Amino acid sequence: MPWTTEEQQEAQAVYREMALTHFPGDVKLGLNLGFYRTFAVPSIARVLAGTGKLTRQPRVRAKATGELMYTLIEHGLDTGEGEAAVQKLIRLHSGLAVSNEDFVYVLAAFCITPIHWIDTHSWRQTTQAEKSATHTFYSLLAERMGITDVPESFEEFTTWMDAFEVRTFRSTAEGHSLVTATRSLLSDRMPRLLSPLADGIFTCLLGERLRNTFELPRPGLLVRGLVSAALRGRRFRMRRARTHGPSSRAAAPAA
Repeated sequence: MPWTTEEQQEAQAVYREMALTHFPGDVKLGLNLGFYRTFAVPSIARVLAGTGKLTRQPRVRAKATGELMYTLIEHGLDTGEGEAAVQKLIRLHSGLAVSNEDFVYVLAAFCITPIHWIDTHSWRQTTQAEKSATHTFYSLLAERMGITDVPESFEEFTTWMDAFEVRTFRSTAEGHSLVTATRSLLSDRMPRLLSPLADGIFTCLLGERLRNTFELPRPGLLVRGLVSAALRGRRFRMRRARTHGPSSRAAAPAA
Protein backbone atom coordinates (compact mmCIF):
# COMPACT_ATOMS: atom_id res chain seq x y z
CA MET A 1 0.00 0.00 0.00
CA PRO A 2 1.57 3.32 -1.01
CA TRP A 3 1.64 6.10 1.57
CA THR A 4 2.59 9.68 0.97
CA THR A 5 5.53 11.06 2.93
CA GLU A 6 3.11 13.11 5.01
CA GLU A 7 0.99 10.03 5.82
CA GLN A 8 4.08 8.07 6.81
CA GLN A 9 5.29 10.81 9.13
CA GLU A 10 1.84 11.29 10.67
CA ALA A 11 1.41 7.56 11.35
CA GLN A 12 4.84 7.34 12.98
CA ALA A 13 4.04 10.39 15.13
CA VAL A 14 0.75 8.89 16.32
CA TYR A 15 2.41 5.56 17.12
CA ARG A 16 5.27 7.34 18.89
CA GLU A 17 2.87 9.29 21.09
CA MET A 18 0.88 6.18 21.89
CA ALA A 19 3.98 4.15 22.78
CA LEU A 20 5.90 6.81 24.69
CA THR A 21 3.22 9.05 26.20
CA HIS A 22 -0.21 7.44 26.48
CA PHE A 23 0.73 3.79 27.13
CA PRO A 24 4.49 3.54 27.77
CA GLY A 25 4.38 0.64 30.24
CA ASP A 26 1.67 -1.21 28.34
CA VAL A 27 3.47 -1.06 25.01
CA LYS A 28 6.73 -2.23 26.57
CA LEU A 29 5.01 -5.18 28.24
CA GLY A 30 3.02 -5.90 25.08
CA LEU A 31 6.19 -6.04 22.99
CA ASN A 32 7.66 -8.51 25.49
CA LEU A 33 4.55 -10.66 25.35
CA GLY A 34 4.61 -10.48 21.56
CA PHE A 35 8.18 -11.75 21.58
CA TYR A 36 7.11 -14.76 23.68
CA ARG A 37 4.48 -15.61 21.07
CA THR A 38 7.21 -16.17 18.48
CA PHE A 39 8.62 -19.01 20.62
CA ALA A 40 5.47 -21.04 19.86
CA VAL A 41 6.22 -21.08 16.11
CA PRO A 42 8.52 -24.10 15.58
CA SER A 43 10.48 -22.63 12.67
CA ILE A 44 11.14 -19.38 14.55
CA ALA A 45 11.93 -21.14 17.84
CA ARG A 46 14.40 -23.38 16.05
CA VAL A 47 16.31 -20.37 14.71
CA LEU A 48 16.23 -18.42 17.98
CA ALA A 49 17.39 -21.42 20.00
CA GLY A 50 19.92 -22.42 17.35
CA THR A 51 21.90 -19.18 17.58
CA GLY A 52 22.27 -19.74 21.35
CA LYS A 53 22.28 -16.01 22.03
CA LEU A 54 18.85 -15.86 23.63
CA THR A 55 19.31 -18.96 25.80
CA ARG A 56 22.85 -18.07 26.94
CA GLN A 57 22.41 -14.32 27.48
CA PRO A 58 18.68 -13.57 27.51
CA ARG A 59 19.03 -10.15 29.14
CA VAL A 60 21.69 -8.99 26.71
CA ARG A 61 19.67 -10.13 23.69
CA ALA A 62 16.39 -8.70 25.03
CA LYS A 63 18.05 -5.37 25.81
CA ALA A 64 19.59 -5.16 22.35
CA THR A 65 16.28 -5.93 20.65
CA GLY A 66 14.45 -3.42 22.84
CA GLU A 67 16.97 -0.69 22.11
CA LEU A 68 16.61 -1.21 18.36
CA MET A 69 12.82 -1.13 18.52
CA TYR A 70 12.72 1.99 20.66
CA THR A 71 15.25 3.73 18.44
CA LEU A 72 12.82 3.20 15.57
CA ILE A 73 9.86 4.37 17.65
CA GLU A 74 11.55 7.43 19.15
CA HIS A 75 13.45 8.67 16.10
CA GLY A 76 11.32 7.36 13.24
CA LEU A 77 12.21 5.06 10.39
CA ASP A 78 13.73 7.64 8.07
CA THR A 79 16.06 9.57 10.37
CA GLY A 80 19.75 8.78 10.53
CA GLU A 81 19.22 6.85 13.76
CA GLY A 82 16.23 5.00 12.35
CA GLU A 83 17.92 4.05 9.12
CA ALA A 84 20.94 2.76 11.03
CA ALA A 85 18.65 0.65 13.25
CA VAL A 86 16.86 -0.79 10.20
CA GLN A 87 20.17 -1.72 8.60
CA LYS A 88 21.29 -3.40 11.81
CA LEU A 89 18.06 -5.41 11.91
CA ILE A 90 18.65 -6.50 8.32
CA ARG A 91 22.22 -7.58 9.12
CA LEU A 92 21.15 -9.47 12.25
CA HIS A 93 18.51 -11.43 10.34
CA SER A 94 20.39 -12.01 7.09
CA GLY A 95 21.24 -15.64 6.43
CA LEU A 96 18.77 -16.99 8.99
CA ALA A 97 16.52 -19.84 7.90
CA VAL A 98 13.34 -17.82 8.40
CA SER A 99 10.64 -17.57 5.75
CA ASN A 100 8.96 -14.36 4.68
CA GLU A 101 5.77 -15.58 6.36
CA ASP A 102 7.64 -16.04 9.64
CA PHE A 103 8.99 -12.50 9.40
CA VAL A 104 5.44 -11.24 8.79
CA TYR A 105 4.34 -13.09 11.93
CA VAL A 106 7.07 -11.49 14.05
CA LEU A 107 5.88 -8.07 12.88
CA ALA A 108 2.29 -9.08 13.66
CA ALA A 109 3.27 -10.13 17.18
CA PHE A 110 4.89 -6.74 17.82
CA CYS A 111 2.10 -4.81 16.11
CA ILE A 112 -0.98 -6.52 17.50
CA THR A 113 -0.08 -7.96 20.92
CA PRO A 114 0.49 -4.55 22.61
CA ILE A 115 -2.78 -3.21 21.18
CA HIS A 116 -4.73 -6.19 22.48
CA TRP A 117 -3.09 -5.84 25.89
CA ILE A 118 -3.96 -2.14 26.04
CA ASP A 119 -7.55 -2.69 24.93
CA THR A 120 -8.01 -5.37 27.60
CA HIS A 121 -6.07 -4.01 30.55
CA SER A 122 -5.13 -0.34 30.26
CA TRP A 123 -6.82 2.92 31.25
CA ARG A 124 -8.62 3.28 27.93
CA GLN A 125 -8.86 1.39 24.68
CA THR A 126 -6.86 2.43 21.67
CA THR A 127 -8.51 4.55 19.01
CA GLN A 128 -8.96 3.47 15.43
CA ALA A 129 -6.37 6.09 14.45
CA GLU A 130 -3.86 4.49 16.86
CA LYS A 131 -4.55 1.01 15.52
CA SER A 132 -4.13 2.22 11.95
CA ALA A 133 -0.92 4.11 12.81
CA THR A 134 0.52 1.03 14.52
CA HIS A 135 -0.24 -1.09 11.47
CA THR A 136 1.28 1.54 9.17
CA PHE A 137 4.46 1.75 11.29
CA TYR A 138 5.09 -2.00 11.07
CA SER A 139 4.12 -2.12 7.40
CA LEU A 140 6.68 0.60 6.70
CA LEU A 141 9.29 -1.32 8.68
CA ALA A 142 8.48 -4.43 6.64
CA GLU A 143 8.89 -2.44 3.43
CA ARG A 144 12.33 -1.19 4.48
CA MET A 145 13.42 -4.71 5.47
CA GLY A 146 12.20 -6.32 2.25
CA ILE A 147 9.38 -8.23 3.95
CA THR A 148 6.35 -8.68 1.71
CA ASP A 149 2.68 -9.71 1.93
CA VAL A 150 1.76 -7.81 5.11
CA PRO A 151 -2.06 -7.61 5.32
CA GLU A 152 -3.36 -4.18 4.38
CA SER A 153 -5.17 -3.13 7.58
CA PHE A 154 -4.91 -3.69 11.31
CA GLU A 155 -8.09 -5.76 11.26
CA GLU A 156 -6.85 -7.95 8.40
CA PHE A 157 -3.49 -8.33 10.14
CA THR A 158 -5.26 -9.46 13.32
CA THR A 159 -7.30 -12.06 11.43
CA TRP A 160 -4.16 -13.27 9.63
CA MET A 161 -2.22 -13.54 12.89
CA ASP A 162 -4.93 -15.58 14.58
CA ALA A 163 -5.17 -18.01 11.66
CA PHE A 164 -1.37 -18.31 11.52
CA GLU A 165 -1.20 -19.17 15.23
CA VAL A 166 -3.94 -21.78 14.97
CA ARG A 167 -2.11 -23.35 12.04
CA THR A 168 1.46 -23.24 13.33
CA PHE A 169 1.66 -23.08 17.14
CA ARG A 170 3.23 -26.28 18.46
CA SER A 171 5.07 -27.45 21.56
CA THR A 172 8.76 -27.97 20.80
CA ALA A 173 11.92 -28.52 22.80
CA GLU A 174 13.32 -25.28 21.38
CA GLY A 175 10.25 -23.30 22.43
CA HIS A 176 10.44 -24.71 25.95
CA SER A 177 14.13 -23.86 26.22
CA LEU A 178 13.45 -20.28 25.15
CA VAL A 179 10.63 -19.85 27.67
CA THR A 180 12.76 -21.34 30.45
CA ALA A 181 15.72 -19.11 29.62
CA THR A 182 13.72 -15.89 29.40
CA ARG A 183 10.87 -16.16 31.88
CA SER A 184 12.89 -14.26 34.49
CA LEU A 185 12.78 -11.19 32.23
CA LEU A 186 9.17 -10.77 33.34
CA SER A 187 9.10 -12.51 36.70
CA ASP A 188 12.08 -10.56 38.07
CA ARG A 189 10.10 -7.34 37.69
CA MET A 190 7.52 -8.53 40.19
CA PRO A 191 7.67 -7.39 43.82
CA ARG A 192 9.76 -9.71 45.99
CA LEU A 193 6.69 -10.43 48.09
CA LEU A 194 5.14 -12.16 45.07
CA SER A 195 8.20 -14.22 44.13
CA PRO A 196 6.66 -17.52 45.38
CA LEU A 197 3.82 -16.93 42.87
CA ALA A 198 6.02 -15.65 40.05
CA ASP A 199 5.68 -18.73 37.83
CA GLY A 200 1.91 -18.68 38.03
CA ILE A 201 1.71 -14.94 37.39
CA PHE A 202 4.03 -15.33 34.41
CA THR A 203 1.78 -18.03 32.97
CA CYS A 204 -1.31 -15.86 33.47
CA LEU A 205 0.31 -13.03 31.53
CA LEU A 206 1.12 -15.34 28.63
CA GLY A 207 -2.55 -16.18 28.12
CA GLU A 208 -4.35 -19.44 27.47
CA ARG A 209 -3.17 -20.13 23.91
CA LEU A 210 0.51 -19.82 24.81
CA ARG A 211 0.04 -21.70 28.08
CA ASN A 212 -1.51 -24.62 26.23
CA THR A 213 1.14 -24.55 23.51
CA PHE A 214 4.02 -24.53 25.98
CA GLU A 215 2.20 -27.17 28.09
CA LEU A 216 2.50 -25.06 31.23
CA PRO A 217 0.31 -25.93 34.22
CA ARG A 218 -2.78 -23.82 34.67
CA PRO A 219 -2.25 -21.39 37.58
CA GLY A 220 -4.33 -22.03 40.66
CA LEU A 221 -7.49 -20.11 41.47
CA LEU A 222 -5.65 -17.92 44.00
CA VAL A 223 -3.06 -16.79 41.45
CA ARG A 224 -5.65 -16.21 38.72
CA GLY A 225 -7.75 -14.17 41.12
CA LEU A 226 -4.73 -12.19 42.30
CA VAL A 227 -3.65 -11.34 38.75
CA SER A 228 -7.18 -10.38 37.72
CA ALA A 229 -7.62 -8.15 40.78
CA ALA A 230 -4.20 -6.57 40.31
CA LEU A 231 -4.94 -5.72 36.67
CA ARG A 232 -8.35 -4.25 37.55
CA GLY A 233 -6.77 -2.19 40.32
CA ARG A 234 -4.04 -0.99 37.98
CA ARG A 235 -6.58 0.04 35.36
CA PHE A 236 -8.60 1.94 37.98
CA ARG A 237 -5.52 3.78 39.29
CA MET A 238 -4.40 4.69 35.80
CA ARG A 239 -7.84 6.00 34.84
CA ARG A 240 -8.03 8.03 38.02
CA ALA A 241 -4.55 9.49 37.48
CA ARG A 242 -5.39 10.38 33.87
CA THR A 243 -8.72 11.91 34.84
CA HIS A 244 -7.51 13.96 37.79
CA GLY A 245 -3.86 14.53 36.89
CA PRO A 246 -2.49 17.84 35.59
CA SER A 247 -2.08 16.47 32.04
CA SER A 248 -5.50 14.82 31.85
CA ARG A 249 -6.79 17.13 29.14
CA ALA A 250 -4.00 16.15 26.78
CA ALA A 251 -3.93 12.49 27.73
CA ALA A 252 -6.90 11.10 25.85
CA PRO A 253 -7.15 11.86 22.14
CA ALA A 254 -10.48 11.76 20.39
CA ALA A 255 -11.34 8.50 18.68
